[in-house]
Amino acid sequence: MLTQAGNRPGHSFDVCSDIRTPPDDVLASLVQSVVLVGAGGLIEEVYGATEQLFGRSREGLIGSPVAELRGIGDAAHDLIGRSISDDVPLNSYDVACRPPLGDIELMDMHAHPFDEAGRVLLTMQPRRITAFLEKRDDMEAAARSVSGLASMLAHEIRNPLSGIRGAAQLIGRSTDQKNIRLTELICREVDRIKGLVDQLEHFSMPVTTGFEPVNIHEVLDHVLSLAQAGFGEHASIRPRFDPSLPPVNGDRDRLVQIFINLIKNAVEAAGSEADITVQTSYKHGIWLTNAEGHRVRLPIEIIVRDNGPGIPETLRAHIFDPFVSGREGGTGLGLALVARYVSEMGGTVTCENHPEGGAVFRVQLPLYEDQPK
Repeated sequence: MLTQAGNRPGHSFDVCSDIRTPPDDVLASLVQSVVLVGAGGLIEEVYGATEQLFGRSREGLIGSPVAELRGIGDAAHDLIGRSISDDVPLNSYDVACRPPLGDIELMDMHAHPFDEAGRVLLTMQPRRITAFLEKRDDMEAAARSVSGLASMLAHEIRNPLSGIRGAAQLIGRSTDQKNIRLTELICREVDRIKGLVDQLEHFSMPVTTGFEPVNIHEVLDHVLSLAQAGFGEHASIRPRFDPSLPPVNGDRDRLVQIFINLIKNAVEAAGSEADITVQTSYKHGIWLTNAEGHRVRLPIEIIVRDNGPGIPETLRAHIFDPFVSGREGGTGLGLALVARYVSEMGGTVTCENHPEGGAVFRVQLPLYEDQPK
């Protein structure tokens, strides 16, 4: 749960000597849910969509403890208590609803001290994860398409390549110096294509078992060292790590490959003035249903943000598809590989453009401690 002090709301809710409560019809029309909580923690009034959100009438809610609000009562009670204690508005984001309120699994809450009697206005904004799930489905579909494509290409291309290279070598033994250079060129290009096929072959070798606890910061430290010694030598790469994160469930080598690809992609997108931020955090409230139908949480979040031009609108829906690239000369395999590996480890990866510019890639991973033993 992320909490922070926020700016006080508009004058209608300021803690001052001449408080004026907004008209009930204004509060009733809010799309958010709002409750006025008394000093004893009892709900004194409800506004907006509160009745619809909790499936209870106004009469049933008034007089009941805020701590008994379904799904979020304990978190709401805690937030209100800290807001009263510090006498400041506080926000709490990504609060997990346990149990969920229908299809609502996350809630953003805002507590505003209301008057000197210790009353607080609590605003609740539900957040559905439908869009998040749709992005995850797109990612997994991309991973599946890569697997099938890889198997086909590896089989269909490898044998003809061997024949072409062998023929070029034979020709080179019986020709003049000028033509030898041409046969060498053929061999180099065949080797380059073979390297591409070898890359594709990784996709047809899924790893879904044998995962172990992995310290994500050891992985990221290794990746950043590689980046700063190579492709990111001239880039500014800023780590912002939460050092208290527990181990994730995964494969260390594939995690290294995932973040090499993401950071390399960010550096190339941003160009000579690349400014890359790599951030880790623990996020409450992200739960997904896996292929076996079990609900699993994905609390470990790793963000890679760049200061490049962002993802073109024409590519955003297909960014994890194979052979889709916004960079001239790009193979479009790096992000497809990321999607495949993250999916195999039970996680999800999404991308979006940041409001202030650049692209943001967000990886969510499961905890090792949550895995069945």
